[in-house]
Amino acid sequence: RYQLTARCTKPKPMSVVAHASSPENEVRIVAFDVDGTLVEHDRGLVIWQLLNRRYGGSADINVQRYQAFKSGAITYAQWVDLDIAGWQRQGATRDRIIEVIRKELRLVADARQVTTELKRRGYMVVVVSGTLDIVLETLFPEHPFRHVFTNRIRFDDSGAIEGWTATAYDMAGKAEALRLVSRQTQVPTSAIAFVGDHTNDLEALALAGCPIAYDPKDDALKDVVRHVLPRGQLRRLLDLFPGPEHPLILS
Repeated sequence: RYQLTARCTKPKPMSVVAHASSPENEVRIVAFDVDGTLVEHDRGLVIWQLLNRRYGGSADINVQRYQAFKSGAITYAQWVDLDIAGWQRQGATRDRIIEVIRKELRLVADARQVTTELKRRGYMVVVVSGTLDIVLETLFPEHPFRHVFTNRIRFDDSGAIEGWTATAYDMAGKAEALRLVSRQTQVPTSAIAFVGDHTNDLEALALAGCPIAYDPKDDALKDVVRHVLPRGQLRRLLDLFPGPEHPLILS
């Protein structure tokens, strides 16, 4: 989901930092956030903000609902319900949502090549994000992700919205998604890398053995990550992860 904390106006120098110990050598799974990490917008907006602007009529909705969620007045699932039900009432369809995605959003530089190459090298690649599934389906239909944890939206045969499912794996739930993947694969969380960009990634970054910030939107991330990648430098992941010593055998 969208975050409303301000982007840092004077970021600290960002680089891939070398450390004496090397948990990177133990990594077997690389998990990614989507909005702001694999997918970007010229002004830093995400799909929820774009569709609320188109079908809600005002950016104030984003602020009000985010604050209601943060205060505990509504749950995450209720937040999702308010947004998507509003789009549904205003006649949003699959084709119109795809039009917004293609016009406003794009994959970050090298996202397709980096994630595909990580899989080729033997890593399991995973998505854990508060985005909508249709964003990946539209911009990256041939994606290499073994598991995709996102919010989901369903359409009927005419393309109208007929339902949706809020993810349990955003905010603090992102860490639970990593634990779930860890249990299913019997790979410890210490052997998972997580790449994120915002405060809703903090719990996952704190749990992952190799936490990485890509173009971080809040200084809080820099306190918990091992590496900070500047915008446009996702390809540096290939320097960090040349290939796992014990690749996962995937059927």
